[in-house]
Amino acid sequence: MATLPVRRLSLTEEDNALIKLIVAVRKRADMSVEDFHTHWRTRHAELVRNCPATEKYVRKYVQCHTLPDQYADGDVAFDGTAELWFDSVADRDAFFSDPDYLSDVNPDEERFADMTQTVFFVTSEEPVLDNT
Repeated sequence: MATLPVRRLSLTEEDNALIKLIVAVRKRADMSVEDFHTHWRTRHAELVRNCPATEKYVRKYVQCHTLPDQYADGDVAFDGTAELWFDSVADRDAFFSDPDYLSDVNPDEERFADMTQTVFFVTSEEPVLDNT
């Protein structure tokens, strides 16, 4: 099989302006799958939407929920992912240290997520294909 050369595009500052925090979320062991997804979709989403720190720092927030049929074979790697878009790593840091986030959103995370098994990582997108 032939190996294709990898061509790196040079990104302009505008193309690479936003960073994305991906959070791979595990539900609490004592919570049902249904209760986890319901809480995350409703109560937690509302807290994030209504938090003044979100308006200041977050450009986009997306929840990706593991499909129900994926639980049929037992344990899943993660119960979903969250994507939070920021203008910079500094804005990400400011969001997570903002008093409104700390008092309103942060306490709710442990009500539905196992924070010891939840993974956070910062990325920048490099689109490869978009047939949407």
